[in-house]
Amino acid sequence: MKLHDIVSIGNGTGQAVVLRALRRLTTLARVTAIVGVTDNGGHSGALRREMGIPSVGDIKTVISALTGETVWAQVFRHRFSEGGSLRGVSMGNLIIAALVDEGGSLYHATRRLTQAFEIEAHIVPVSDTNAQVVAELSDGTEVEGEWETIMRDNQHARIVGVHHSPQLVTRPEALSALSNARWVIICPGTLWLGTGSILAAPGIKEAINSGPKIVIAIGNALTQPGVTDGMTAKDHLEALEGMLGRKVDYYIQHSQPLPERVLKLYEGKGFKPVEDDLPADREGILKRDLITEEFLAKADRVHYDPARGYPHALRHDPARLAEVFLEIASFTPEEEGFLPVPRKEKWQVTDF
Repeated sequence: MKLHDIVSIGNGTGQAVVLRALRRLTTLARVTAIVGVTDNGGHSGALRREMGIPSVGDIKTVISALTGETVWAQVFRHRFSEGGSLRGVSMGNLIIAALVDEGGSLYHATRRLTQAFEIEAHIVPVSDTNAQVVAELSDGTEVEGEWETIMRDNQHARIVGVHHSPQLVTRPEALSALSNARWVIICPGTLWLGTGSILAAPGIKEAINSGPKIVIAIGNALTQPGVTDGMTAKDHLEALEGMLGRKVDYYIQHSQPLPERVLKLYEGKGFKPVEDDLPADREGILKRDLITEEFLAKADRVHYDPARGYPHALRHDPARLAEVFLEIASFTPEEEGFLPVPRKEKWQVTDF
């Protein structure tokens, strides 16, 4: 076993999927998950406005995916579906917000919860600062706020960069983990406003670029309305490499077409399949079937954002992603300490 040599960077569901994939290959005690804090939508956004705290929603999603089947884990994952003002309220968000109120920081709350749930991974919010992500647009204008950017009027103007207001203060644990990492995994998710927001935090890019590292990124299967409209897989990769200031060593892209029924559901909300125009001659491009038939069969039951009516973006399958990580490990000269065959999950958590 190696210690603290894998770092994943992401927001919410994409981060959770990557951690569940890694759990099939190794102990999560060696993994640090750096999670974004600038989402301002849904119940987490409401708590931000009420309490003046960073976003708790993505931390909640990551913790939810790694908890077991105890009654307290079920309570933590619960979201009210009825009850007037309670509809859409997440118990996990409330619990984290209560611990922030008690201990004074999101990092404090996250540490308390991972200890209580006996989660091995070191989950680190990128910052304890209550800040908004600011999108820099191709027409020279700026929009403050993730959902304000997604719902902006000038959709013709593409996002070309992001920064924060106010400036984030990056958690030192995040910088230390990245400086010492061997693998850095960029999780699938909201490209500019999620991943880009983390990479724009002071010192993050520099820590990734300090010393030899293997940088792995997982591409999205769908474009996201208001964020990556019209962007191809090559566009996604080039944008990410521009944010990082370096090349990605391995880029994993879902390779199979989606069924017409599933496409109709997502396209009705503005999502489109990401066109695969990745160069065939570039080393490190891995095109694999990453979305299971079981998920596609229940895609119409995946939860919606009740305030905005968006379906939850397609999820990669942790078991298939684990196989790709194992494949990458076979390409590297150093022994990565993974199991020869991915283990099966002890439990199946689907609502996170």
